[in-house]
Formats: sequence, structure tokens, C-alpha cells
Amino acid sequence: MPLRGEPVIPPSGAPVFNHVRFFPAPLRGKAMVGGKFSGSNVSAKEGFEVLAEIKEEPREQEWTDLVFSSNRLYRWLRYEAPPGSHGAIAELEFYAGTRKLDGARFASIGERSGRGWWLAFDGNTNTWVETADADGQFAGVDLLDQATARTPRFSPPPSGVQKPLQLLLTGLTPYATIRYTLDGTLPGAKTGLLFEKPFAIEKTTTVTAAAFVEGWAASPPIIGTYIIGEGRPAFHTLHLGNSLTDITAQFAEYARTAARPHLYRNFTMPGATTQRLWESGLVQRKRDWEVALGVLERIDHLTLQPRDFNVPQEAEFARRFIERIRQQSPAVQPWLYTEWVERERIRPSDRGEVPSSQMTRLLPALTWEESMSAMLLYVEEVQRKLAEIDPAGKRARVLPTNLALGWIKNQIDRGAFPDAAPGSFYPLLFRDSVHPNANGAYLVNLTWYAAFYGESPEGRVLPIGTDLTPAQAAALQKLAWSVIENYPDCGHYREGATPVGPPQFSPTSVPIGEVTTVTLTSSTPGAWFRYTLDGTPPTRTNGYVYCGAISVRPGMAVKAIAYQSGSADSAVVETIYPIARSREEMRR
Repeated sequence: MPLRGEPVIPPSGAPVFNHVRFFPAPLRGKAMVGGKFSGSNVSAKEGFEVLAEIKEEPREQEWTDLVFSSNRLYRWLRYEAPPGSHGAIAELEFYAGTRKLDGARFASIGERSGRGWWLAFDGNTNTWVETADADGQFAGVDLLDQATARTPRFSPPPSGVQKPLQLLLTGLTPYATIRYTLDGTLPGAKTGLLFEKPFAIEKTTTVTAAAFVEGWAASPPIIGTYIIGEGRPAFHTLHLGNSLTDITAQFAEYARTAARPHLYRNFTMPGATTQRLWESGLVQRKRDWEVALGVLERIDHLTLQPRDFNVPQEAEFARRFIERIRQQSPAVQPWLYTEWVERERIRPSDRGEVPSSQMTRLLPALTWEESMSAMLLYVEEVQRKLAEIDPAGKRARVLPTNLALGWIKNQIDRGAFPDAAPGSFYPLLFRDSVHPNANGAYLVNLTWYAAFYGESPEGRVLPIGTDLTPAQAAALQKLAWSVIENYPDCGHYREGATPVGPPQFSPTSVPIGEVTTVTLTSSTPGAWFRYTLDGTPPTRTNGYVYCGAISVRPGMAVKAIAYQSGSADSAVVETIYPIARSREEMRR
């Protein structure tokens, strides 16, 4: 047995990373010189130690084998591309001796011309990676419990509604210790509670546990919620869409941490529009569809994911799905789930090409925040058309998840989000240019919880499976409720008598020929805003929803209204932006 504090030597046959094979992108071998291979036992983001480096230009159109000495077990393995290389590589393989290693892939964000990091693992030497950013590029694999102690087990398992019990955590690896938390955060080698003997669970509790061996990475965690007593009222829900709907696959587990034994099913296809899901999805996955409907018995909430920028077509196929669900569940509440856009922002809504009945003129979105509002306008248009052609049953509501993404980016870039540096929006919340990681998915799930259950997730829905700090989790919970509570169409908006403080614009003029970012504030903390750029009077249900930035051109008139649940709306305020002759004049 090793002495306390000494690293445990990996057993024979352990996946010790000591060999890599790579194939350069065409005519880009020289760009790989200086590339590094490293390992970490901290996370996919931190703690990497360099194990080998590419010191010579690899041969064109040939595999290169790089073998090096190592006797340490690492969970996260990655290739770090040299500065200026745009990540150029065709194929990448990690080995322990002659044994090929694979696991969950991770990488930096932002492809160019469709050449993202997934091409380094597709087995095809004729495709290659080329990222939008020249520097800071990397890709790797997470070996999970191949390179850790085995994940512990719960006894008894958290199934069904429990009576008070004694919980036992069982370890499966020699020399391993087990630590656990009760607040949804991940335990660390020196944080959380040390498991020494069974402990009592007397009220609804979420337990997150992991196994630790000195010198190794933590095992993947095991997470379970024990609902003691009857639990709180819960819904049955069905969700239609594609991969941006799939990220809510853990929704039932999140709802369970709030003592709601939620029943969730989704029906999705990669990249699918509502039309494709109807025309081919119901044919190709007929059995899955029938199973989902059979398991749910009743459906309280149904989400659809509009995204094909054809309002009549989108509304018609949404109507067909809703009509089919109403045959089983006449009281179902339909929702139009509003997704966000890719990092590159190249959708018709980004270009201002989607007509809106709310305003006579739309302008291209010049910031990510404005892209969120533009995407929402499209979904609101689908909602209007759907109400025309489907007057029966409950009117479809809009689920404005993308507003939460717009605001969190704005907060991070302003340095107003806890424990996050400006510019860390994508590394913190995304795994590629559009798909959220566990942290981003948590925010999405929080908005869904707030919309369906009509209550704030603050202090209820725990950040299980994320690496968020307690302060970050609390900030996301608060933001999610603010979005849902203050979007009138979610059904939780409260009328009030005291008016919100009117919008205040900063700055109030722009230099010649320049586009200036204008911000809105109010004397009422937490106020929300809608605004227009074409002279149309905004209301709390009409116009662009403000997400922290307005791109204003010289000579433009901006009208805005402030509102907040529980208050009366402010008056509409208009600011006409004169053309200042210089920045100095604008300051004066």
C-alpha cells in the first residue's frame, strides 16, 4: 500500500499516454512545428503538463509516430496547436504503447469553412482542421474512468420516492477514498465531505460523489436525488427538435433536485426542422414516437423548435404536431422553444432578412446580443401565424431561452458575471460554436424549469454535472427566472400599478460614419426593455427585446419602453441620434 500523499503507480495495462500519431493537413506540416501533447488530471481546461513536442516538420501526406517516456496516468489528453497555425491537422490519435486510446472528445471553439476539430477524429486523412482563430487551438480526449478510480455506487439507489434511509457509498478501487457534496457541486480531492460510514437521508437530498486516488484524476461523479415523502407536483413533457433540444435530456434530473419527479421524453433528429421531423422523422423513428407517447400517458407541456425561416411552413408543421398531441392530451400547453444562433451569426435573422409584423424595417444584427433578439422576432412571427391557423386548444407560448444566452454573454463581456473573465463566454458555456456544454445546458434547463413550473429555480434546481462555482450557479438561476418572469408570453407576468423608471440612453450621440453601441438603463433595478429603430412605438410585447447592446448608426431614432413584472410600463422614450462631428464633440 502506498504511503499517504504518495502517488499510486498505475497498474499494468493502465492507459498511460506515451505515444501519439498524427497526419498533417495538406502543405501545412511546417505549421505544426512547436505543437505540444499534454495531459491533465485537473479538468479539460486546466492543469495540463507538456509531455512531448513536435520539433521537426512532419513529412507531407504521411503519418508521424511520436513516442515518449511517461509513467503517469492522465485522464485528459490533448494536442495544443502552435500559435498562428489555425489548428491545421488532418488526423490525431492517442496511444498507450500500441493500444489506441479514445473517450469523450473536447476542443477549442470556432471552425472555418466547416473545418472544425471533429475532422481530426473522423479517420479520413483527406479532411483537415482549419479554425477561425489562429492561436490557442487544442483538441483532445477525456478517458473518463479508464484513467481514474472506478465511480462509486449508491446503496440503496435513488429510484422512486424514498422513506428516510441510511445511504452507503461503495468504492470499487483499492486505495480510493470517496468524497461527496449535498449542494449539487462536484467534490474535489480535498473539498466536499469525506465518506466514512453510512449517513442519514431524512429530507429530499441530492448527493454527488466521486472516488479519488492520490496522483490520479477524480473519477466521473455519480449523482442521485432522494425524494423523501410525496415530492412536489410534477409534469409529463415531450420535446421535438434537434441537437439543441437534446441538450435538455437531463431536465428530469434537474427537476428532481427540486423534489419534482418529472417525466421527460424527446423526439429529435440531428439538424432537423419541424417539417423534416414530421415528414421523415415520424417514418424513420415511428417506434420511438409510439414508445414516447405510451410512456408519457399524458403530456402537460410540448416544445417545438422553429428554425427554418419559413413562417407559413413552420406554423403548419407545428400545427400538425400539436393537433396530434391534442388527440391524446387535449389540455397540452405548446411552447415554441427559441434557440440561439451560431458563433458566426450567418442566419437570415442575423442579416435582417426575416420580415416582422412588429416593425416596418429590420436592420442586420451587429452583435451577438442583437442576434438573440432578432431570432426571437422570427419565433414570435411563427407564433402569430400559428394562432391564426390553429385557434383550438391552448395558444402556443414562446419559450425565450435565447434571451438568457444573450444576457449571460453580455454580463461576461462586461466583467459582471461571477468568477469569469471577459471573453470567456464560449469556453465557459459551450463545447463548440453552437452546442452548449454542461454549464450552458444547465442555463437552458433553468429557463425551461421556470417556464413550465412558474417558479424561480433559485435555491431549488441544483447545478449537478457542471463545474460551475456556487456563485455562478446562483447567478444563472436568478437570470433564468428574470427572463421567464419578465417575458409576458410565458404566462407568469404580473401587472402592477407603479410605473417602471423610463429608459435612459448612453451615449446620446454618435460620431460621423461610426456605429456606436448604446446601452439602456432605468432607475428601477432589474427593468427590461423593448426598442425599435424604425419609428414604430414599442410595447412590452412589441419590438426588439434588449439584451444589453444596441448598435446605433448616425441619424437614427431609437424608441424604447421599460417594463417589469409587478409594475406598470414606463412611457415610451425616443432619442434621435444627431451626427456628431467628432468623438470630442460627442463627449462634450
